[in-house]
This record gives sequence, structure tokens and C-alpha cells, in this order.
Amino acid sequence: MKSLIKKTFTVLFIFIVFITNAQNDKTNSETRKFIENAEITQINKDWSLTAEFKSGLGEVVSFFPVEATNLKSNQKVKSLQMDMNVQYQFAGKSYNYFKSSWIDLNEVEEFIYFIEQYVIPNLKDKTEKKQSITYIFNSKEITFSFHIERNSRRISIYLKDSGITDNEHYFWTESQVNKIPELLAVLKQIK
Repeated sequence: MKSLIKKTFTVLFIFIVFITNAQNDKTNSETRKFIENAEITQINKDWSLTAEFKSGLGEVVSFFPVEATNLKSNQKVKSLQMDMNVQYQFAGKSYNYFKSSWIDLNEVEEFIYFIEQYVIPNLKDKTEKKQSITYIFNSKEITFSFHIERNSRRISIYLKDSGITDNEHYFWTESQVNKIPELLAVLKQIK
């Protein structure tokens, strides 16, 4: 009986691990999967097409096109890379966080649509007292939100790990909202 329970538990454990890995595999970008599965990768970055947002605390988020090449198979994939560099001091301690995330080409199309339809037309909008409006774009690896409250506008960018939003490492700015058209211009050149 103990042997049967052990076998059942083992099979159940393997099944859970398999299902969990299969689910995580679906939540990362195709670009991340491509890079992680290649033994040797080359990533070419085009720094001439960059949209950059900075916060008042010195945090920086950069969007730019990349082409990743599997050097063994010579397969290539193009996408938008986003680097987030967050540095801040709190209670006498310095905190540094850097991470790259990718937005696949099919998601870039949706990102363009989101910015053209919901952000650009509302860059000058205001809300009444005690009201706000938030527009949210979700890709596999980032969440980009545009928030309007009274006279202020804010963008926030949250990263995702295997589909789970990282609420501890994020970026937001009010002073750089006027740079959203620059981001749109970069996105349109990636296609």
C-alpha cells in the first residue's frame, strides 16, 4: 500500500511540475524563450531608435529594437527590448535593479494600437475632482498604464516574470508623459 501511495505521489508531483512549466512557457515572450533556448545567442541592438523615460529619482526605462540570432542555427527573431534600470535610496540603503524584457512583434502592433487609440488622444485630458481614468496595455512581459487624475497624467511600467506582475520593481513618471509620441515613433519603425 505504501508503495502505491509513493508511486501515485511521484506521478502526481511530475504532473504538477510538467503543468507548471508548460504554463510558465506560455507566459514569457517568444523572444525570451528564443534567447533562453539557444546555446549561443547574438543580440544586435539599434540604439539610433530609442525611446527613453526618466523619473525624478534617476530611474530609466529604454525601449529599442533588437534582433536576436541563434548562432548555431542562424535563426533570427526581431522584437522590442525594454531595459529598466531602477536605483533608489531608502532608509540609508541603496537599491539597484536592472532587467531586460521583450515585446514580441505581434504585441508591438497591439502596443501601437493602444497608444494611438487610447493614450495620444487623451494626453491633454483632465478629470473631475475624485475621478480618474486608467488605460492599461498588457503584453507577456510588461504592463504599461496611462493614468489621468484631475490635471496630472502618469505612466507606470510593471515587469512580469512568467506572467506574474512584479509589484516591487516598477517605473513611473509624470514629467515624461510628453515623450509618449517618441515611443510611438520607435514602435512604428520596428515593424
